[in-house]
Amino acid sequence: MSVNPLRIKNHTGVSYRSGTVVYQMCRDIRAHDNDALLFAQELAKSAGAQLIVNYVIWNYKWQGATRRFYDWVLPSLQEIETELRKHSIPLVVTFEEKRLFKDHPTTTIPPHIGAVVIDQLPLHFMRRWKEVFVRDHVTVPLYEVDAHNCIPVWHASPKQEFAAHTMRGKIHRIFPDFLENYSTLSMHHENHELLKSLAPLDWDDIKTKISCREDVAGTETFIPGERAAQKVLTDFLDHKLTQYETARDAINEDGQSNLSPYISHGNISRRRIILELLKKINSKEKDTITVVDAFDARKNGSNGTMGSVAAFIEECVVRAEISENFCHYNSLYDSYDGFPIWAKETLTKASTDTRVHVYTRQEFEQATTHDELWNAAQMEMVKTGKMHGYMRMYWAKKILEWSSSPQEAMRIAVYLNDTYELDGREPAGYVGCAWSIGGVHDRPWFGRPIFGAIRYMAESGVAKRGKVGEYVKRWVSKI
Repeated sequence: MSVNPLRIKNHTGVSYRSGTVVYQMCRDIRAHDNDALLFAQELAKSAGAQLIVNYVIWNYKWQGATRRFYDWVLPSLQEIETELRKHSIPLVVTFEEKRLFKDHPTTTIPPHIGAVVIDQLPLHFMRRWKEVFVRDHVTVPLYEVDAHNCIPVWHASPKQEFAAHTMRGKIHRIFPDFLENYSTLSMHHENHELLKSLAPLDWDDIKTKISCREDVAGTETFIPGERAAQKVLTDFLDHKLTQYETARDAINEDGQSNLSPYISHGNISRRRIILELLKKINSKEKDTITVVDAFDARKNGSNGTMGSVAAFIEECVVRAEISENFCHYNSLYDSYDGFPIWAKETLTKASTDTRVHVYTRQEFEQATTHDELWNAAQMEMVKTGKMHGYMRMYWAKKILEWSSSPQEAMRIAVYLNDTYELDGREPAGYVGCAWSIGGVHDRPWFGRPIFGAIRYMAESGVAKRGKVGEYVKRWVSKI
């Protein structure tokens, strides 16, 4: 088997024997370096069977269903269709008009379908989708493949981790075992007759049929897709990596990797990113840096001696995978109820504290608070689809400070993140909100009004990362 079996889960317990294999692409929108697609092809070839890649558009206004979302997804899929057809694999886009699990009747699977392969995604709708599939289709193999994480989320830890330091050691210890090179997608000759009956997709027609929020649109300077992701990675490794440790927090500099939208939509895998990172640093060092060195806790981690390399691995691997861990093991990941007990207790005690400013969701969304710095951060996100990483912490903490309750603060932060961020609707986004508002993966700090023991952030802290006036002028002028 070319795909590490630890990356694969069989939810129905039924083994594949024959019939068409359907890879239900969702999270990992790429044709190459995709373990789910590679595994699906491997299954199909083992029985000389056809292989179809399917992407479902849930065609109604779910939270996050914006034109901006589809402005990223559709070009990514169009690029993938071209690549797949080069390998004799069709891409099929399916429209589903009925709301998922609310007014959706039990579906039947055509008898020629022998197995379904899905992406790992620890969010509500995928949890429910798997439950319904297993309930209604007990004889059809359902394979879930973690093609998104460097270490499969179910293998990295068997439980919800308390903080980054409780998981960092586990990741550093086993990560070198999960840095295998990818197999190459093969020609799927078994699809020869199938491709004759499936014409290339009409992307203009697909675009016009989509029901979504039209006032949130565009990807600004970001170009979606697998090829663009590779270019952004190359640019980061060639021009930004050496300064990443300090430049990533500079609010007026382009010091961040800018990979998060591509990772979120699965245009590139984090494993590929780390493989290319190791290749890059080895080409510059006199002494070869081994995989073990790169993941040695003395040299890496939050205070490692490898500088920018350590800082990037911490963000790209440790912080990302602990976010996956939280959402995988905590079904309340996007609400106040998912906060740790100590955080809920301290927020409850502080809930009656006087709030000088209280804003509605609409006022936050329209960036009409009294704080120009917060408004600028909001407008950066509205305009570009990506808020500076350091500002996202300040942004969320002020939502807690200016909302009627911590419950409402979490709802507003999640809504804005899901609606406007190109990398929204992802574990890292939910955990970012939960860290800022509910102390997830953090510890109690000195008590203060409204925040209780939740870590506080002030504008003075932001000022250490760059000229606040310059940042405000850049984005508030674009309202």
